[in-house]
Amino acid sequence: MTQNFINDKKTRNEIVKYINILLKDVNEKVILKYFNNLKSNDISTKTSNDDFVSIADKKSEELIFNKLNGFLNIKNCIGEESSYKDNKQYLSLLNKPLVWVVDPIDGTKNYINGKDNFCTMISLACSSIPIATFIYYPLKKIFVYGFKHFGAFSMDIETKKITKLSINSFSSGKILGSGGTKGIPDPYRQSILNNLRKNTRRFFIGSAGIETIMLAKNQTQFLFHGRVTPWDHSPLDLIIREAGGVVYMVKNKEEFNLNSKGPILAASNHDIWNHIKEIAIPKNHPYLSDAS
Repeated sequence: MTQNFINDKKTRNEIVKYINILLKDVNEKVILKYFNNLKSNDISTKTSNDDFVSIADKKSEELIFNKLNGFLNIKNCIGEESSYKDNKQYLSLLNKPLVWVVDPIDGTKNYINGKDNFCTMISLACSSIPIATFIYYPLKKIFVYGFKHFGAFSMDIETKKITKLSINSFSSGKILGSGGTKGIPDPYRQSILNNLRKNTRRFFIGSAGIETIMLAKNQTQFLFHGRVTPWDHSPLDLIIREAGGVVYMVKNKEEFNLNSKGPILAASNHDIWNHIKEIAIPKNHPYLSDAS
């Protein structure tokens, strides 16, 4: 099976229905039950003191894996929590013909602090390229999804109304955007952040999925992240592109795939992408020539 199977409308509808039910189910059974109800021993850190994981992340990823395993005869799954535990296994799956990519709680820091900006994300990649993606924003009851070459859509869970997402390329004044520079090595990180702060109306959300929804719904005009992961940026890449926006890796202007490294920039159009790139990391910036 290759990405061609999503060409069938009936199959796409089947996938949307299944993932929609799965994401609502895992949020009701696990994620929302722990929201504002976590104990101190339910929270730990992974790679750094601000890289949090909760019992809800772990339990919800396990539940999602169990439900995805074998759906559409696809048995390969990678997720944020499982990849941390078994990096070798995770790397071996990145280029599989078809693999599910899972972020059980995107915006874990917001989640554990009782803030609204968190979501659950599932993507399907074909040979490292995202071909289908799904974001569930439980506290807003919004379900956003997209298929490569077939558009991006937003569903109101309560009314079932579906809206095709279309990014407006118009812009005026100081450009509004979100994101951060985490992942870019010092001393470059601070100078890039200062460039964005000085020349744009940049703010921080702390959830790639929520930022993706905001850009796709014309609430912002750009999104800059200092590093990429398969689970955070498969949805970002596919939704923004299918809604008519522009997404490239910053250093070499290549398209994103599961193996991509370094900073990424999404924007409403090519002019804004080039403008923000030049603001953040001008052509003479030493970071562009750094091999690290």
